Amino acid sequence: MRTAMHNENPEYRVAYTPLSGRLYAGFVRRDNGKWEGKPHDVTDWAMLAVGLKLSREGNDILFPLPDDRWLRISAFYCDAEGAEVPYEQV
Repeated sequence: MRTAMHNENPEYRVAYTPLSGRLYAGFVRRDNGKWEGKPHDVTDWAMLAVGLKLSREGNDILFPLPDDRWLRISAFYCDAEGAEVPYEQV
């Protein structure tokens, strides 16, 4: 017998958690939004994939925010000298 809480089809999601600052991927229950099993940390691979896509295609991505501002994401290739990554992020 099926009930409203039946969860036969979990949804695959990638989510950002502000507490850890990391991206996690895994299956989420459709009935309550909780992770099904243990989510996997995909931060480094996800960031690399997005960076490669944007830099190879030469595109920016724009996301509308609820407060009428926009989030713009872009990426480009550079050598180590031009990276200018703050030491804290290394």
